[in-house]
Amino acid sequence: MRIHRYRSRLWSAATVAAVVAASGAAITVAAPAAAAAGCRVTYSVGSQWQGGFTASVAVANLGDPVSSWTLTWSYPSGQRVTQAWNATVSQSGSQVTARNATYNGSLGTGASTSFGFNGTWTGSNTAPTEFSMNGTACTGAVGEPTTPPTTPPTGQPTTPPTTPPTTAPPGPVTWGTALPPAGAVNSRAYELIATANDKGYQPRSGECSVEIHARYWTYGPDGKVYPTWHPTRDPGGCNFGHEHGDDPRPSDLYSTVGWPAFGYTSEVMLDNMAEHSHRHEDHVGHKVLTVNNVNVIQGDNGTSFFPPQGTTIATCDTLLKFHQGTHSPDAFSNNVHELLFNQRCTASNGGQVTEARYNAMIPLGRAGGFSPSECPGFGGQFINVTPPVPADSPSDTRSLGRLITEPGCVQAIREGRTHYDPLYPNPVPFTVSDMDDFWFSDFSVTGSGLNFRLAPLFYVVNPSRYYDPTKPNNLGRIVDLCYTNLAGGDYCNQARQAGQNLAWDDPRSPFKGTLREFRPGTFQVQNSGPTTVYTDVYGRNAASTPFAGSIKQYFSGSQSSTMYVRGATRDWNATGVHAPN
Repeated sequence: MRIHRYRSRLWSAATVAAVVAASGAAITVAAPAAAAAGCRVTYSVGSQWQGGFTASVAVANLGDPVSSWTLTWSYPSGQRVTQAWNATVSQSGSQVTARNATYNGSLGTGASTSFGFNGTWTGSNTAPTEFSMNGTACTGAVGEPTTPPTTPPTGQPTTPPTTPPTTAPPGPVTWGTALPPAGAVNSRAYELIATANDKGYQPRSGECSVEIHARYWTYGPDGKVYPTWHPTRDPGGCNFGHEHGDDPRPSDLYSTVGWPAFGYTSEVMLDNMAEHSHRHEDHVGHKVLTVNNVNVIQGDNGTSFFPPQGTTIATCDTLLKFHQGTHSPDAFSNNVHELLFNQRCTASNGGQVTEARYNAMIPLGRAGGFSPSECPGFGGQFINVTPPVPADSPSDTRSLGRLITEPGCVQAIREGRTHYDPLYPNPVPFTVSDMDDFWFSDFSVTGSGLNFRLAPLFYVVNPSRYYDPTKPNNLGRIVDLCYTNLAGGDYCNQARQAGQNLAWDDPRSPFKGTLREFRPGTFQVQNSGPTTVYTDVYGRNAASTPFAGSIKQYFSGSQSSTMYVRGATRDWNATGVHAPN
């Protein structure tokens, strides 16, 4: 299943709000209200930038006490809510619906609460002027309190179990141009890149500074600051030395999901689970894939190297971020890795849309070890290495899991053993250039009326490491094998052309993990229940309401059968990129 090294293939808010929104001032809707039911809403745009904004909404109950609330409004200018905190917010067309969280639903007479969100806009960001709570228009009331209470109702926790931010993020996402605002709360993933750190960002001489790198950030679903995608080269002219795959902005899903927050699920673990259950992944392993309008072919099950000929039954848009490092010993034993997955598929017959927005640590095979890669043969005997981190990592037993090259491949090359390569009519010998990584997974999320399944493949053609138990940390460097008597292949030919033995992390080494194939793979959504679901970090314990340590997921539509989504193969190599990457 080799990809020829010399052949490139791509598998393929007007006027009331215009001034107010820009200035960040508050918009208050107020007038008389009935005694039994009434409300007052203050809508504030805290910050605004080209194409995006952060807003907060304060709602005061002026009528009889309520045990829960639902606030609705319509946007006049096509704005879209992308992420929210202290409320569950959904949107259909211009209509926005915000429902209370578990900890701020009870509002006594005169009590108030607030929530916030990030959103997108085009053209103008005209503020809404009409709100309703529980079906009653929020027009204010004579005799309402001049200063609504700012503390939560009696008996409500001041900090909810899932610890969302208590206020809106303190400023806009200044991606690539400035550091986060002084009042922002940093995630651990961001703290790792804010100082020189080998698990975060440790620049070499001549590479972009830590401060420049730290300008590429976003807010996560919890309102904290996270690292996100950045180009390999800053506009100022310096290189970062690593790449994160595709720019997410051209994705048809970007307007809905925004920047991927690298390390969000690890932060949920950190905030809500015991230390032995924590999982922290290095920065350079976060990789983004963006594909639009991928054809799904009837009868395709992914077993063939090339997509089959046939009827297109759907087209899919995918925006995902997966953590796959191929330079360190981590994957030898640790089978759970972060997936931020967004996919929308439209059926060709009738146009039915199925969509999933899913964030989790997904298991890829068994914990504690791996199986051999295609060289010398797919999925051989499981190799136990070390206890995994986290120690309580779940295992995936339905897929092949992580397939990584090991000494058996070196022996196969030495013996001249052959394999089938779809680019050639006859079997060809294994070479050092065939020491690939294949990472498979097969998992599902089930609940009341919900069945979601995904079985992806993440394939790296040119990893920098292989497993060698005779070496420190079990780390063998593939480029070193190019300077032995083994058959080297195309990549080794490139390395030898340098005229000297290249170090494993030399930018001239072709073994740097940049040539990857990402397949969303088997995809199915069958959901007759609510579209918003909450799970733990591993996609378990699906519930309709949030709980301690839960992550908000979204599943919409109901397919009659599974489909197989091909994704894309690309080489993300660029000037200055080197292992670790």
